[in-house]
Amino acid sequence: MNPIKSAALAAITLAIATPGFAQTPAAGHPPAGQPSAGGPLANDGPYAGTSRQDFYQPAERIEQIQAEIKQGALAGPSAHRAMAQLSAIRQELKYRIARHNGDLRDWDRELINQKLDALVKQYPALRT
Repeated sequence: MNPIKSAALAAITLAIATPGFAQTPAAGHPPAGQPSAGGPLANDGPYAGTSRQDFYQPAERIEQIQAEIKQGALAGPSAHRAMAQLSAIRQELKYRIARHNGDLRDWDRELINQKLDALVKQYPALRT
């Protein structure tokens, strides 16, 4: 390796590894890699409109919507259509999990949650 490149690489490595160069978090913000306790931007980002737990549990959300339909939130043809849509969403969830060897990717999770949001919006009697 070129001695100049080696020296530059060593200087960069030393600068990164030196604690004096580490940035301290701004006042009121948690250190990098730690969840925020909330604040003005707490509802922004990938979890906007839902809690982090709901975002990561689409299967549980499907079960919750199904339970509401079975408990009578919808009746007659509306209930049958909603259950058919929910079944299709459940099948897509299974497909997307199987596609990545049992791992549900974030973009797939977001897509499933968008479909569940559309279903709930279509039938306002569903509260989830």
